Amino acid sequence: MHFSIEKDNKNVPRSPPTRQKTHSGLNSFVSTSSKSSYASSGSGYPNGINHITSFSSGSHDSSPYTSNIHDINNFQDDQFDIIDSLDYDDVDDGLIDHELVHQKREAIIQQLFFSEQAYLESLNLIKRVFLDPLRKDSKNSSFSFLGMKKMVCTERETRWLFGNFDTIYDTHQKIHTILQQRMEIWGPTQIFSDVFKSWLPSLVNYHAYLDNYDIAVTTYERLMRYQPFKKFVETAHKDPSLKGATLLSLLQIPAGCISRYALLMTRLADMTSPMHPDYAGLLSCKRQIIGLAEEIKVKVQDADNVDQVLMIHQALVGAPFGVKAQRRLVLQGQLSRVTMNSKMAEERTYLLFSDLLAIVRPKQETKRTVLQYKNHIVLEHAQVRILLPEEAGGREHCIEIISSFQGIDTLNTTYMGSPTVYVLQTNGPIEQQEWFTKIQMIINRLDEETKAKNRKSRDRMLKVEKNQYIYKIKQAKEEAEY
Repeated sequence: MHFSIEKDNKNVPRSPPTRQKTHSGLNSFVSTSSKSSYASSGSGYPNGINHITSFSSGSHDSSPYTSNIHDINNFQDDQFDIIDSLDYDDVDDGLIDHELVHQKREAIIQQLFFSEQAYLESLNLIKRVFLDPLRKDSKNSSFSFLGMKKMVCTERETRWLFGNFDTIYDTHQKIHTILQQRMEIWGPTQIFSDVFKSWLPSLVNYHAYLDNYDIAVTTYERLMRYQPFKKFVETAHKDPSLKGATLLSLLQIPAGCISRYALLMTRLADMTSPMHPDYAGLLSCKRQIIGLAEEIKVKVQDADNVDQVLMIHQALVGAPFGVKAQRRLVLQGQLSRVTMNSKMAEERTYLLFSDLLAIVRPKQETKRTVLQYKNHIVLEHAQVRILLPEEAGGREHCIEIISSFQGIDTLNTTYMGSPTVYVLQTNGPIEQQEWFTKIQMIINRLDEETKAKNRKSRDRMLKVEKNQYIYKIKQAKEEAEY
């Protein structure tokens, strides 16, 4: 059973995407993320997690700032088809081919410029509509006990929410200025690789932006439950210049920047003749930007996963847990919980996160699918094993999960709940092995993290005890001398 949760259908201001026919070497970069919508108008998320969270990326494909790129491409193709259909018996075919290559190269340059212009416009919106007012408010507002104006969010929360946005913004202001200057003197033999190389080193700042992305999203989710911040965002969303974009959709855009450059620079290099003075320089640029895209690909995929977890939490009804920055979606599917000594098996949707296994039941409301919370299993200190058919009442392809003890021990006068046993039936041996392997992997990782945390805590306590001992010795020595 497959179903989808509708993503908030807000238009995202973005640069024009490129044509669907991509260079084969960049397919992995193009399909990496919904944030790489500058480079692809395809599916927004990696194919590995695409059942519940196969959200439509349609909100990214219809920009209020640019014309439809397919119309542009069709227009360009029509022009080339007209040229191809004419009978040039008296013209050298090589000249025609040269002109076609030149026109396609010019189109890529134009696309790069206008996409950068639209991207900078989206960054301007973040700064003008959201970031600047929040910073102003954090400086001017003060908390009051009896109903006076409250601060929308603190300076620290603003840093968590926007990360190194200022650095990204300054970088692309400079890039746009450089591009504008080069476009003013553009000609058939003009080179482009020099200006691209001038800003290439600054693109490493996207590592820091993506490293902070999970913190930004979870900060946004938490602040949206705080009434002053929620009211500020809802008021800001009414700004007509946003044209339907939201704060969250705007914060998602920068993760696609490197993919956009990788695709366009590859096309430009491939469309440049070896006789062109810029050929060698563009090949160097192509290698460098593909290398950077490869470096950042895992982080972009991780940002996609963060978005998926947020959308699942927004769809959850009645869950006793909230979003955590470290939580990721690992696996999802339809499983049946088996009750021993009974022929009944309850089918539910299971969402395996990096710290727990959630059990939900999808249901359709008026305009969206919600996930009704049913239960969850904390995987820290849990146990999992594959069951033989005779251990599962004759049922095949089952796994057993035993949750850890719940509550606090009786020394603290708190009830200690016994572990719960879950027997889950999968749809086949491959699925059984996949669920077992990934649950076991999560349990092992959580146990290692707990051990590391305990070691750190123990080392800290030993250090404190050592300092106290040294202080007592010193104090005793001073008293003896006195």
